[in-house]
Amino acid sequence: MGACLGKEPGKSFCDLGGSLFGEDVFYRDAFVDCEEGGRSDDYLFARAREQARLKYRKGSLVAEYASFQMKKQASLQPLKSACQVFANPREPLKSSEAASSSFDKQSSKPALDSGECQVLPSWFGRTIDEWKDMEFPKVGSGPYWSKGNGEGLRVRCGPDYKKNGCKTESKGAMYHALTCDAVRSKFKIQNVIADYMKGHLPDQPQDCAESERGGGSALPWTRDCPLPRVICVNMMLPYTTGTFGRTDAGCSFVGLFHITPETIKGIKSSSPPACLRLFREFWEGPAGLPGGDNQDPNRCLHKRVNPKVRKDLQAGLFKAIAHCVNPEDVSVPNKFREYNGKPCLITKCGYVVKDPAGEWMEICIDVRGFNIMARTMLSSFRKVLPRTKIHYGFLVQGVEDDDMPEGLICDMYVHGIDMIDHPVDISDCSPMTQ
Repeated sequence: MGACLGKEPGKSFCDLGGSLFGEDVFYRDAFVDCEEGGRSDDYLFARAREQARLKYRKGSLVAEYASFQMKKQASLQPLKSACQVFANPREPLKSSEAASSSFDKQSSKPALDSGECQVLPSWFGRTIDEWKDMEFPKVGSGPYWSKGNGEGLRVRCGPDYKKNGCKTESKGAMYHALTCDAVRSKFKIQNVIADYMKGHLPDQPQDCAESERGGGSALPWTRDCPLPRVICVNMMLPYTTGTFGRTDAGCSFVGLFHITPETIKGIKSSSPPACLRLFREFWEGPAGLPGGDNQDPNRCLHKRVNPKVRKDLQAGLFKAIAHCVNPEDVSVPNKFREYNGKPCLITKCGYVVKDPAGEWMEICIDVRGFNIMARTMLSSFRKVLPRTKIHYGFLVQGVEDDDMPEGLICDMYVHGIDMIDHPVDISDCSPMTQ
């Protein structure tokens, strides 16, 4: 029967224009290439049954989403004459508008510099305030970010996950959050550390060192550590949907995370925990180079995928989790709540770049590569995002008992984020304009 569905000739694995429906959400939609033959192909029919089940679930979700939208539009019909005007999300903000819309009016932080980017860029760590209170901010206030403690997200655990599908609460993270920034540009924001930060990194935080003193010396990161000191996660969000969303510059939420002393101690032990071993193997895997070609196949996270094995049964793949901790304050279809906190594999829509000297790694999640339904939902519900409190976590997938339980690489909370008003325009710092 030739091929069920394969990569188009001449297309790179990370080419987001190759499919209207995306790759990383409902990722089991892609059959592997196969040739007509004997019993070796029988497994495809079992996979076809699974596909039918997934199609039914997606159809139910689409139907509820359509019903929700129709009811919403009907309720808003009398208000159409009000002619409310919304900002064009693709029109760059003026610097004064960016500063006023991105900070709390009572914030003590200085206004953004209008000159050239400094050693660390002027926007770094200054577009979203850190929330340090024990209690979360009130619904609708923000934007804020707060450190996670690595707890509260559901991760895989044994015994025999493939058979039992057991999950447990996450317990701790390998890296803690340093900063979170909301930025946008006339161009897609990629290669944050190499192009926008010029390879400069924040110093080791004092509280990290002091937490390990205990009357002795601190446990700092050194060049002989087999893991990077800093991880950058660049989440790229489009403003438009459909095929145009693939080229929309959109905005980016950029988080930086620093290795913890406990992680340094654990990875240097003779028997590191399973999650540390998995992350070390991920770190040692293929990656792009700073200043390298964006089309380098080693840069794409899909390079790590074995096409002969179902993705949910492959250890070592990168996953992201987004869990809304206050769903009762957000108006969305009930069906969507079933997917709250569910992990999403990141392959074709992700890239990884790492420092040849071993000090940092950058991982990107480009939501343009998600399927059209996910992109449409993001666009439709972005007006409710300012009321949400979302816990994000990132991890490497485990499968066998030796990989369990899974552990978070890093996590953070974001509160009251508005994709339109909060990102600061950093076009002047873009390498495309220099």
